[in-house]
Amino acid sequence: MRNRAKNHACLGVPRLPSKTMRTLDVERLAVGDYVLIKPLLIELHLGEQVHYSDHPQLSRGEIERHLAEIPSAFRGENVIYAVRDEIGHVVGFCWIVLYDPGTGLEGEVAEVYVAAEHRGRGIGEMLVREAVRLFEERRVTLGYVWTRPDNESAVRLYRSVGFEPNRQLVMTWYPRDPLNPS
Repeated sequence: MRNRAKNHACLGVPRLPSKTMRTLDVERLAVGDYVLIKPLLIELHLGEQVHYSDHPQLSRGEIERHLAEIPSAFRGENVIYAVRDEIGHVVGFCWIVLYDPGTGLEGEVAEVYVAAEHRGRGIGEMLVREAVRLFEERRVTLGYVWTRPDNESAVRLYRSVGFEPNRQLVMTWYPRDPLNPS
């Protein structure tokens, strides 16, 4: 059964008129209906992979097998590595998030931090190398890290272990501040 919003005008959901078909509505698919997007998802994968010649180019059959089921939910896993000083205090950590949204295991280096007085000793590199080792061990299909372009030491660190600038435009969305609706 599909979950349709009854009053689209009240919800602010746009309706698109069409001369050749009925007015289009946005609906949330029920879990049992996720299979309906599979043909489109396969076409998306086939069309996009050609833009990444350094990645495996899968056949339609391989993509179909990989997308045999579109999960209704996915689980994530946090892995945190830490480095302790000589007296046992944690002086640096690397927080990794692993999850599979249904298209293969992905990994993110979510946070890396080394206490100021311990920087310049290779602790950050040790931590990020361990994250990459985990990605390899777990057969992560896509790994990423976010940082500011002006954070030159972080950019150097991530490049040194194999991360490279993304060829895609990454855009973010943040909720608006209700107190400052500018």
